[in-house]
Amino acid sequence: MRRCTPLARFLGLATLTTWACSSETPATAPDGDGAVKVACDERPLAPPGEDFFVDISAASGIQKDNFVPNPPAPIPINDHSRLAFADIDGDGRDDIVAHSLFPNPQKGIPFDHLVFLNNGDKTFRDFSDESGLRAVQAAFFVFADVDNDGDQDCFAGLDIPLEGETSALYLNDGKGHFTKKEGSGLEVAALAANGVFADFDGDGRLDLYVGAGGTSQAVRDQLFFGNGDGTFRDGSEKLKSAPAQPTNGVVACDYDDDGDLDIFVSHYGVSVGLGWRALWENDGTGGFTNVARKRGFNALATGNSFLSTTGKGRDAQPGEASKHVGSNGFGIDCQDIDGDGTMDIWLATISHPVDSDESRKWSDPSMLLLNKGEAGGFAFEDVTLDRRIPFNEGDIDAAAVDFDNDGRIDLSVTRDKKYEEGYSKPDQKAWFGLFHQEPDGTFTSVGLVSGINDRTGATDRVKAGQNLAWADIDGDGDLDLLVGGRDNGGAGRANFLFENTIGQTNGWLGVRLRGDGVAVNRDAIGARVTLVTSERRWVREVKSSRGTYSAADSRALLFGLGDAACAGGATTLAIEVRWPNGETKRFEPGSFGLNRYVTIDYASGLAAP
Repeated sequence: MRRCTPLARFLGLATLTTWACSSETPATAPDGDGAVKVACDERPLAPPGEDFFVDISAASGIQKDNFVPNPPAPIPINDHSRLAFADIDGDGRDDIVAHSLFPNPQKGIPFDHLVFLNNGDKTFRDFSDESGLRAVQAAFFVFADVDNDGDQDCFAGLDIPLEGETSALYLNDGKGHFTKKEGSGLEVAALAANGVFADFDGDGRLDLYVGAGGTSQAVRDQLFFGNGDGTFRDGSEKLKSAPAQPTNGVVACDYDDDGDLDIFVSHYGVSVGLGWRALWENDGTGGFTNVARKRGFNALATGNSFLSTTGKGRDAQPGEASKHVGSNGFGIDCQDIDGDGTMDIWLATISHPVDSDESRKWSDPSMLLLNKGEAGGFAFEDVTLDRRIPFNEGDIDAAAVDFDNDGRIDLSVTRDKKYEEGYSKPDQKAWFGLFHQEPDGTFTSVGLVSGINDRTGATDRVKAGQNLAWADIDGDGDLDLLVGGRDNGGAGRANFLFENTIGQTNGWLGVRLRGDGVAVNRDAIGARVTLVTSERRWVREVKSSRGTYSAADSRALLFGLGDAACAGGATTLAIEVRWPNGETKRFEPGSFGLNRYVTIDYASGLAAP
């Protein structure tokens, strides 16, 4: 039997509540020399099975004001399917923020945002009006502690022209109330479509990359360097030869393992710059060079594999590599998917497999790109077909997580349904896509048996979802799922929340990091955590956001360990932290418990449970 109990600890201006989970066996036990060791709860690996997600959408309270029942006239695209998890009130629990969709303001319906605070018991309370964010005229938010005062501030990005309105920064008072920061210096020149916070120049203060254009404008992205006080300065000249292309997804991670954060950009539209993607490699000081072509990230040579009769994709496109077509890109995530210690890419695209149209024939489908590491020059290899990931024409948002805590990263994706009529197989329909990684590195499609989709076909449920986000909402050690329901009939459409019931049965460890606000940003964005045993390594990095419209997962790093962390009842697991400033710290086996959350502070180390 397992028990999860709340732990409260004072953190800066707020009380951080986490959960410690353990078996009925003692937390510690003496070894042969009389020293104390942390006991390890050995668990046989539990396979996913079926219906391992449970729909708690209505019971949780997160569907309040998502839609208008039986409206007298259809409401143009009135729903809240762009969304994120963020702990806005500083209680250690991930809250939910969701956003109404374009083109409401252009139809006389202002942007409207929903904010729900996490009660810690699988329910949420409405905090929309109190937050000060409800009426902000913006299409998405990106959260981070930009002034290092211990709370989550907010960049509000505007992705349509709206008279008298611009993208803006809002500062948090520590309790989830936001006020616009005048004179922030975030002068966004074009329509903001997404963004990512990170300390790109290594000065302990968060910077902001703004992806512009979305699916509609061919413009240049911008880079702003933070001053640490809620103000920024434009550093876009550090993006050498930035292309004017629509940016539809951004994620930052250290793909070349040199201690600084690089930027992956998903561009939309093969008609602009051939749809080439960008990979901004950081020189360590916040100067960036686009190395996408050099690393094999800009475009694939194989075209749309769905058109192939051999199942292996077409031969390389005729002509030189400079003519290879990229993608209609959407969501993008960066994780160590194959477990080799280097960061890989999971990218969602809308790819139209039309053999008679050259741009559609060669347009890249969604793809899994594995990093070859230092020996391979950190180049990327497309393994989508080899790893048995199915094609879908309408993939939207992409996230890579270990949903069942078996120690292997799985893949998730939302899908647009306007293309599904041309297909008969379930994986080409608009059901939520969930792909479970097997021990041999291939993936099994489990979306229709997961409990997320209604496999009876009686309801669409999460068909045609848009953004998705993952967080452990109840602190039991596995990732629960939030999906944005895109409008299907002019009344809006509710979002969906699913409780994970499989992950907590397998071994896990949650790690929360805290910077000092001077040498390391308070959020520790950019830190890399590696869990180590004699036989395995698990790598994660702290991110502000990812993908299309800046979806955000929990800031806490949750590691699935499967059955690999115990030997003879004692833990063999060590934690290694590489902070954004390059300093490293190791915590030896036995210095912390498993199947619980631990907090590591840059200044003071491992917090006492």
